[in-house]
Amino acid sequence: MLRRLIKTCTVRTLGPFRPLSSVQKIENKISTVENSSEIIDPRLVSNSDNLNENPPESSVLQPCKEDISYVAPYLRPSFNFAAYVNKSHTLQQLLKLGVRLYKWEKNQEVPPYILQLDFDKDIKSYIIFLTDLGLQTEDLGKLIEKNPFIFKEDLENLQVRINYLKYKKFTDEMILRIVQDNPMWLSFSTQDIDKKLGFFQKSFSLTGNEVRSLTARKPRLITYDIEHIKLNMFVIKEEMGFTPEEMKQIVLQTPKLFMNNQHRILKTFEYIHKEMNIPLETIVKMPQVLTCREFRIKQRHQFLQKLGKLQFDTKKPNYISLITLVSGSDAHFATEVAGSSIHAFNAFLKTM
Repeated sequence: MLRRLIKTCTVRTLGPFRPLSSVQKIENKISTVENSSEIIDPRLVSNSDNLNENPPESSVLQPCKEDISYVAPYLRPSFNFAAYVNKSHTLQQLLKLGVRLYKWEKNQEVPPYILQLDFDKDIKSYIIFLTDLGLQTEDLGKLIEKNPFIFKEDLENLQVRINYLKYKKFTDEMILRIVQDNPMWLSFSTQDIDKKLGFFQKSFSLTGNEVRSLTARKPRLITYDIEHIKLNMFVIKEEMGFTPEEMKQIVLQTPKLFMNNQHRILKTFEYIHKEMNIPLETIVKMPQVLTCREFRIKQRHQFLQKLGKLQFDTKKPNYISLITLVSGSDAHFATEVAGSSIHAFNAFLKTM
């Protein structure tokens, strides 16, 4: 039908139409494709007719022709005292005191501060002050190593802080123990120390003597993060079920417990109390068992269970104390506590 229609078309019929230009032909073709949903034949589009205005993006897999020699991974600034020791009298004297200078190299603020100090003018007077407190040479080295910025503190303020402890009836032996075990203590103001001591006295209902005893026994606890201590107090009281009086007993016997991770403490407690059926009354008498890792207690407890030697009742023969369970080396536990051998214990651990 279509062929007949074409044949009947005369030249007169086509005469009024002008020949289409190449561009008009392309536009007409595109319009036709849009209406018929056909695919454009790229051969109909000349090189000058770019239908995509954005140039193609380069692939990361393509070879790079740019100079990237300046690109390098980020390296943290480092410092080494070795280049200065031979020329620095201050560093030489600090080494004689036992200060391990390499411990300071990781802290970017310490090396430049120490290098600007003159030993005779800036450090010697502090050494005399600390020596008067009773610190020996090895103690001086440890304190300076842990607290290099103590030289920024005014000597008069340091003396005031010592006088405060004496006013609070701390003995010279207690003060020496505090400074030895907590090198950062002298960097806290008198007001800060007074608030921290007050917190422990109020929170645990401690007497003056108990505050002094706790401070001398674990001085790091006094300056530890208060929020961390509060969280451990909540765990011990609310989740474990100890009374305020029992919690006081725990902090006086094992102050380190309040500095440990609360999740770790809770896991150990749950195994001792729930799996081993140890009552709270027994745990509070030896709270140091809560500082032991749960897997260590589990290994030894199950080994004793296999041997048929579980006996934690003080009223029965062959009693095994919780302290002996968690203390000592594996060899000591296997031979002295379990009455077996270290080889048998190691073989048992492989079955767990």
